[in-house]
Amino acid sequence: ITPSEFSRRDVIETYRVAPERVTVTPEAAAPHFEPAPATEIERVRNVYGIRGVYILAVGSIQPRKNLARLIRAYADLRRARGGSKLPQLVLVGKQAWLYGETLRAIEEHGLRDATLLTGYVPEADLPALYSGALCFVYPSFFEGFGLPPLEAMRCATPVVTGDRTSLPEVVGDAGLLVDPFDTGAIKHAIERLIDDAALRADLAARGRQRALSFDWRDTARMTLQVYRRVIGDK
Repeated sequence: ITPSEFSRRDVIETYRVAPERVTVTPEAAAPHFEPAPATEIERVRNVYGIRGVYILAVGSIQPRKNLARLIRAYADLRRARGGSKLPQLVLVGKQAWLYGETLRAIEEHGLRDATLLTGYVPEADLPALYSGALCFVYPSFFEGFGLPPLEAMRCATPVVTGDRTSLPEVVGDAGLLVDPFDTGAIKHAIERLIDDAALRADLAARGRQRALSFDWRDTARMTLQVYRRVIGDK
């Protein structure tokens, strides 16, 4: 069992497994990922020192999450706008392998004052962090499923994510899909969401509707069916 059709194909091709032996059981965002009330959003802003409007990224700080390229896109957008004030960039997640690449990008582009790294955040604070963000950006270039975009969508937050591996399966047409290796594409998607309130509202509504179609009870039922089929085959 595997959580996406992308992962299913990957398993089949890499390990030469018969296709009928690999079943997709999609994951889901937990039910507590819901749009948070204003008081809770204000609380987490104060806890983590977030100033005003912000762009959010969530995930461990490591090369696969492509945060260095997100930072370059953000820096390019600042330059293109002639230094006009942009929403703060908030990176949520613990420092993982080779995290120095991301930290160096922040320093190289002079973004120390415009970027906030919160470190690890308890899951209880994530719904409010998602809900308070202008948009959620997840430019990862390899995911077996990718829960953070689904969590953001359940919280009615517009999503920008990569157009590779499993992410299009998760987000569908309810978010902006970009080439994660194209800094300009990431920059343009963020700029669209900053400037277009109607687009943000549309993606928020469509994203939430799509996210609610993923349900852990369905995952459990599909998993049980696989177990019963395997036992029956024996």
